[in-house]
Amino acid sequence: MKILSADEQTVPLGSDTANAAISFENMTASAVVLEVETANGRFRGLGFSSYGRYGHGGLLRERFIPRLLAADEADFMDGNTFSMERAWSILMSDEKEGGHGERSGAVGVLEMALWDALAKSQDVPLWSLLCKIYGHTGDDGPAAGTCAIYASGGHYRSGESDVGEVAEEARRSLSAGYGWFKLKIGGAPEDMDKARIVSAIDAVGDSGLIAVDANGMLGGEGNEARLQTLDHYGLRWIEEPVAPLDLADLAACADTLKTPVASGENIFSAADTKNLLQFGSLRPGTDKLQMDPPLSYGLVEYLRMINHAEAAGWSRRDFHPHAGHQLTLHAAAGLGLGSHETASVEDGPFSGVDDGTQVADGVAVLGDAPGLGIEAKPALYRLFEEM
Repeated sequence: MKILSADEQTVPLGSDTANAAISFENMTASAVVLEVETANGRFRGLGFSSYGRYGHGGLLRERFIPRLLAADEADFMDGNTFSMERAWSILMSDEKEGGHGERSGAVGVLEMALWDALAKSQDVPLWSLLCKIYGHTGDDGPAAGTCAIYASGGHYRSGESDVGEVAEEARRSLSAGYGWFKLKIGGAPEDMDKARIVSAIDAVGDSGLIAVDANGMLGGEGNEARLQTLDHYGLRWIEEPVAPLDLADLAACADTLKTPVASGENIFSAADTKNLLQFGSLRPGTDKLQMDPPLSYGLVEYLRMINHAEAAGWSRRDFHPHAGHQLTLHAAAGLGLGSHETASVEDGPFSGVDDGTQVADGVAVLGDAPGLGIEAKPALYRLFEEM
């Protein structure tokens, strides 16, 4: 595979919503387009940033795209086969270990575009290519090409009381075929959050179909009682209850809460994952690991996370990657992960799935179009049209 060109455009994702920690009003993302040439012809690969961080234009243009374009075609090859591991090493040349900053997302979005181009060059959907290269668990869950899928939303909007809106969002999500619904907490007084949770539970009829995400805002002294109150609802999970790098506080949650704890979306490397599992007291088979491939140097590094976790007694079914982009949809379906998350709001770049994927009864069935399917997701693809 020869890299012919690479381009990045920083696009706005402005929204009037917020979680407990940040507003999305000024949020941006990076859209990346690669053109490659292979023995089968020329192909275009698309990549798009994960949600909740900002675009990576400076890093991509100054460091990572030039490295990719400067490499010889032979540098990417392992024998007669294009090697994503070699491409990853090219991107990370002369980069010191640790101190990720925003570079992990820059590498991740560029690697996503490479995966898209590679799958297109082999005329297969990415999920199928991943299954072929890395295997699928094939146990106690959806078959290859399918995955459990849920909707997330329940963001705070302009400081207004939104109890009824959260209930309607939860109801609509399950009616659309998603398996469960996740809502934001921790950014309002406890009474308001309790009302939002209860309204969502009442709307779907089962507390096990509701998860909550505190975005790290319920840590430290004074929040123990609030966490214990959450524990009594029988929720599907409590996500990011404490600051993501406060592993002692996370361990205290795992040691005292019966409800599954979900964490890891702000963990960006295999080394950080090792620390999370060693010092966070998380429980295999109960708690959920939410590392996000595009934020974590891409799928090559994500597979290292999976390999380490499996060696420590975890299952791929314990992995529920953060965000709602096409890469995690294909990773969940191709690698046998626990679920895929998608935004419940309508017509956003992270909302729903591509037109070739069907959702019913909590399961997504992916199509057979080559690549990631970004072109078949209109709200996302329109961000690439000017490129």
